[in-house]
Amino acid sequence: MTKPPLLLYLAHGGDPQRVAVAPVLAAAAERAGWAFDLYYDGRRSGRHFGGWEEGNRTEATGSGSLMAGGRHLDHALWLTTCYRVVALGDPASPLWPVVESSGECALRSSDPAALYETAFRLLGQPIPDEVAVLDMAPQTPLGIVAAPFLYPRLMAAPCLGIEAGADVALRERLEVLGARRFVGVCVDPVRARRFPGGLDAVEGKVAGESYASFSAGLARRHAAWGRGTLLGDPDLIAAQLPLAAAKRLLPLYGRPQTDVIERAADLIRTGADPVYGRQFDDHDFFALGRLGRGLQIVDPDPPFASTAALPLRIPEPPRPVTDFEPDDATLRRWAAEGRVLTTLVLWSGMIRELHCIPRILDLVAATGLRCGLVVTVDSLTQSSPADLALLAVPEERGGVLGRVELLLGSTGRGVCAEGEMDEGELGRLLTDARAEVASMLPPGLMPRGWWPLVDAPLVPGRTPRLHWEEGHPVLRISPRPRPAETPAAGATASEDAPSHIVPAPAAPIHTAPPDAPPAMDARRLIGNALRRYRLDRFYEAWRPYDSARPGPIRPEIAAAVRAAGFDYMWTKAGFGSAGPALVDGGFVALPFTAGDWDGWSPFYTLRNTAQVRAAERRLTRSGKPGWLASNIDSILWMLPGEVLEKGRALFQVAQLVAGGGGTGTLVNVTPHTVARYARILADATAERSAGSEPGTGAGAPDNPPPPDKPPAGHASSTTPTAARNTAEVG
Repeated sequence: MTKPPLLLYLAHGGDPQRVAVAPVLAAAAERAGWAFDLYYDGRRSGRHFGGWEEGNRTEATGSGSLMAGGRHLDHALWLTTCYRVVALGDPASPLWPVVESSGECALRSSDPAALYETAFRLLGQPIPDEVAVLDMAPQTPLGIVAAPFLYPRLMAAPCLGIEAGADVALRERLEVLGARRFVGVCVDPVRARRFPGGLDAVEGKVAGESYASFSAGLARRHAAWGRGTLLGDPDLIAAQLPLAAAKRLLPLYGRPQTDVIERAADLIRTGADPVYGRQFDDHDFFALGRLGRGLQIVDPDPPFASTAALPLRIPEPPRPVTDFEPDDATLRRWAAEGRVLTTLVLWSGMIRELHCIPRILDLVAATGLRCGLVVTVDSLTQSSPADLALLAVPEERGGVLGRVELLLGSTGRGVCAEGEMDEGELGRLLTDARAEVASMLPPGLMPRGWWPLVDAPLVPGRTPRLHWEEGHPVLRISPRPRPAETPAAGATASEDAPSHIVPAPAAPIHTAPPDAPPAMDARRLIGNALRRYRLDRFYEAWRPYDSARPGPIRPEIAAAVRAAGFDYMWTKAGFGSAGPALVDGGFVALPFTAGDWDGWSPFYTLRNTAQVRAAERRLTRSGKPGWLASNIDSILWMLPGEVLEKGRALFQVAQLVAGGGGTGTLVNVTPHTVARYARILADATAERSAGSEPGTGAGAPDNPPPPDKPPAGHASSTTPTAARNTAEVG
């Protein structure tokens, strides 16, 4: 079977010419019917990028996974098994050994002229006579880097591209190829005047703009080309060009990004879901939720975007998943005994978090944990079949069949604050997402539950200023002001900016030229002194969501989730409740009962075994049945850089949960079993309210040892309980 051809461009992440060359090659490959992808190498930290933190950013922060931990070479090898990969680019790229062992080398060179000559000949395309000259240098006091946002201009019509720092020799080599017209696009006026041989024309400007007004203006200019949006900083935009080219994503960025989300609200709302990119901070999830869109988060590293075109196929498990769940009779007995079931829901639904999945499956295999794994359409399409296939492989053959239940997260394709969404739009997105997931997963592995980021609107909440953490006091202090961009005094706002948008009253991000050293203000001096003497562990800045908590559940959101085909949902409302937040005709909304309010992100999560033990004491004290459940934000524990530091702590949490807690009396199950248990408890409550006794066994010991495994061979009952009016329980 003939493999489809793929052009792979290799470059160093510090090469300014890459942002001009890559869009030209992507457009030429598209015209020739080839797939296109790229890889930019560089120093990486492998750590979680939670958002912009001014004054504390290194070249490796936010640059993606470590090469080994993120299996970059494995991803490249996977490309060569699916495509006829033809590579060209930087001779020093670390991908060459893999590419040359299984693919083809077209050219080892970083010279744009040589790359164009080779690529256009290989693709059978004529070389255009116009050259777009882009600028990678920071412009204006705000330090705007324009070039990465101009790829729609280079892809809309055939042209070549170079960066404004090109020398006269490069111009001459391009002219030999047939270049006749050099057009500056958003080039700094000084650099435009210095360009060798001069420019024939100049279009666009950056002066007087903020990132938000600049990128929104460009997006409107190229709206006819776009079908969706890519939200992120210049480095991310440059590295995710293959994704942007394949899906026709218009690039947007702001500091904060809520500014550009508001400015380009109509483009985002009418564009495809999800919005791709990454957050400036978690306020973005609320702004996008109000527009009915989720955010699918990516980093500037593999998996390669072109692998999404390859269908994921996982075989039907050799045994039904229900064989691994306790039957209803067992659940009723546990309810009569006052048993507390326990489960963990591990969030890993973004493309950037796929590096966590092999480690999650290893964690399950090593500890015997039963848990839920939250996925999205994009995390499935971009994932490695070698990883997800283990979901259908029995334990005795090295897999995790029956121990990991898939749940669909948020909008089904991205993540946002669902409590801000129109329930009709959420229902439509989830219905479409479930249909697409059904084409990739066998019926036995289809998600039956839904996981939200925050499905209820936030209301005022209280977080203590002084608290104890790991045996020492921690005092919360005022955070830095949220940054906002302010164009230079006297500059006119971009004409695309809506009249109701007023910049936040905060200092601009840059108050000096980009090459100037950062100002050493009093706060930074104090912070440095605290770190020097290791006193910073006693202080913590107030987090964005410390003063908020989820309000009551929105029944219309639950109705939309149920109508989309789910059996149950988790909710961030009613945290700690001993019973479901909502029951309607067998559909249940389950609150979480363990962990604490994250504060940085708007949801509850576990951080250590102490929180598991505290929840266990609280939930077992009364002797009543219930469940201990919480979230694990996998990216904080299991990204390649994070796992080296924190992996042991997560292993201990998983061991404790899988082993029945500190008392050994908890029963570890999958989330779907908790949902069934909640229905049984709700039925028992309804029967008691009606004056009848539930028909379950009595007189069982208070704390019997849990079974080693739920009884096999008993099919679970998934038949909904009798329809009844919506009721608040617990």
